[in-house]
Amino acid sequence: MKGHHSCRRVAELLSQRLDEPLGLLDTIQLRVHMAICRNCQHVEQQLEGVKSLTAALFEADTGFEEEVKKPTAHEQGNRKSDRREE
Repeated sequence: MKGHHSCRRVAELLSQRLDEPLGLLDTIQLRVHMAICRNCQHVEQQLEGVKSLTAALFEADTGFEEEVKKPTAHEQGNRKSDRREE
C-alpha cells in the first residue's frame, strides 16, 4: 500500500470497524496493511484499549442508580416538617 495515505485510510477503517462490520474489500485491505505496518498495529491496539476501557466503564456497578433514588437533604427536611404539621 502507499505509505501515509493508506495509513490514514486504515485509521478510518479501524474506527469504522468499531461501529459496524466492514465490507469484504475493506476487510482485505485492512488485513494486508496491518500485516506490514507496525504503526497501524499500534493504533489498532490503542483503539482496542479505549474500547475495552469504555465498555468496562459502562458495565461497572458504581451505585449511581441507588444514589439517585435516595432523597436529598431538602426532601428529607420537607418530610420531617410534614410530619410535625400532622
